[in-house]
Amino acid sequence: MPDADRESRCRRCGQPVRIYRDSYEVFERMHYVCFHYEFEHDVSNPDADPDEDCGDPGCPSAPAARQKDRMAAAVRQLIEEWADGPPANWDNHSLPDYLGALAGWLDDCEGYYAGRGVPIPWNGWEVMRAAFRAATVYE
Repeated sequence: MPDADRESRCRRCGQPVRIYRDSYEVFERMHYVCFHYEFEHDVSNPDADPDEDCGDPGCPSAPAARQKDRMAAAVRQLIEEWADGPPANWDNHSLPDYLGALAGWLDDCEGYYAGRGVPIPWNGWEVMRAAFRAATVYE
């Protein structure tokens, strides 16, 4: 059977890899989450606790409150940039233009992540944080 027809299985948990199949080799033949725990949490260490937040922005074990706080900080930073009027490095200088760009970027974000060879973050807060920043220049 050709490799393309074979089901990709995670070498860590043995389950089929479906969602991030295009990144299967990047994640060393593992699910993104298995890869994350293998390397960020060092689960081979008997003292490691996979439920402990490792500090990585996309950590599946991060408490929702930390993600929410990061999102709020990102929004505050955007507000700060507008303190003296529309920032020169922004392409969208009105709320309707900005919100339109935000919606457009969210519609197209799969291409953004695919173009960089990285998976879409599983955490919606991270996607929104990236979207708020991207909407400043997205057309």
